[in-house]
Amino acid sequence: MEKPYDHERPPEGVELLTVKPSDDPGSRENTGHCYDPHLHRNLANPTSTVGTFVHVMKSALGIGILSVPGAFKDGGLVFGVAGTFFLAMLCSHSAHILVSTSYRICKKERIPVLGFGETVEKACSYGPSSIQTLGKVLRNAIDWYLMLTTVVVFIVFVGTTLREVINYRTGLDWGDRTYILLVGVPILFITQIRELKYLVPFSAIAGFLILANIVISLVFVFQEPLSLEGRRLFPTTTTVAPYMGVVYFALDATCLIFPLENQMRNPRHYLGCPGIVNLNYVCLAVLYSFFGAVGYIRYGETVKSSIILNFPPDSVLVSSIQVLSAVAVLFSIGLIFYVPTEIAWKKLRPRVPKEWTGWAQSGLRLGMLVLNMVAACGIPHLGTFMGLLGSVLNPILALWIPIVVDTVYRWPNRRFGRFHWRLVKNGACACFGLFLLITGTISSVQNIVALYQ
Repeated sequence: MEKPYDHERPPEGVELLTVKPSDDPGSRENTGHCYDPHLHRNLANPTSTVGTFVHVMKSALGIGILSVPGAFKDGGLVFGVAGTFFLAMLCSHSAHILVSTSYRICKKERIPVLGFGETVEKACSYGPSSIQTLGKVLRNAIDWYLMLTTVVVFIVFVGTTLREVINYRTGLDWGDRTYILLVGVPILFITQIRELKYLVPFSAIAGFLILANIVISLVFVFQEPLSLEGRRLFPTTTTVAPYMGVVYFALDATCLIFPLENQMRNPRHYLGCPGIVNLNYVCLAVLYSFFGAVGYIRYGETVKSSIILNFPPDSVLVSSIQVLSAVAVLFSIGLIFYVPTEIAWKKLRPRVPKEWTGWAQSGLRLGMLVLNMVAACGIPHLGTFMGLLGSVLNPILALWIPIVVDTVYRWPNRRFGRFHWRLVKNGACACFGLFLLITGTISSVQNIVALYQ
């Protein structure tokens, strides 16, 4: 049997079909003229269009939405709504840049599929030698960052939230570690699910629970007539950065762009018009804008960082919101866990005999979960430090890396459009990413300082 044209191992669940290279000794620009990567994917358990939409929606719709009314206090009503749509468009644009560039590279190189780090390396290979070296560095950095992305913060959130509710309602005095170990039991089973297709029900349930939280919150918001009196419409120079940080990080789900698209039965539905990505971010922009606006209108300058802190603490509905949030995060852990385990397995798989593949995958997932559980139980306030890491690396991953991929790939032929508008646009996005990095880092450092004061 002939070997595949590309000798790199594809992501888990993707089989490379044998494709005979063209006899034309032309340049790389022409080798993929008639090759469609989407037609050469062989997926054992592909995800449907609806299932992928559910995953994409859940990846960007989390409990962070409860913080959006507080962000609107900083951003103001007019700027808050406009900014939310702008940030949603920016997230969608980053996904379009990465996936479309990856598709064009696959077509030229006659490769069925590429991952995140592989796309960056291949794009940089079209540049000079210094850029090619940078591509290899970036690929390794991206792979290791995504592989080391932990679910510790989510495990701690589930455990501590359940501890607050159950201890308050029952009079128990169990500690955080007890609840963290208890929630580790269902997490153990959820994290053994290897296919995105079989995680769709979990994402659907988690998304439904988040929507239930929003509905319950709106019950409190609309208990009294809303008034615009005293509500700011625009931010001040000191409040625009906190607003941007909260809303952007609530919407961002860059790490899941490639895993979800690569496992689709119909990958053409991912981008385009309307497309899964576009439709998802339009829905999220409407939802975030509405919830943020009415929450701020209701509570004004007294709205808290999480709107549930404005609700009566003794209310059963408030406890319901907390429990639903914890369960929603619990059901989301499988999707979050998928990315680091797949990257780790891709590195481990060549060293594992074929007959031991199943056991090795299960052992890898179990080992990574145990490390997360140990960190959750043994490292206090880890979430605060993870927030600092995310504030530094997420803007790089979500904005700068797509810009680098697009710019470097287009550079040899200067395909930047009339008046080089794409290059200007990429420069503006890079400046905005720097703004998010600086302001997010400052905010996280302030949180760490406040924690130890």
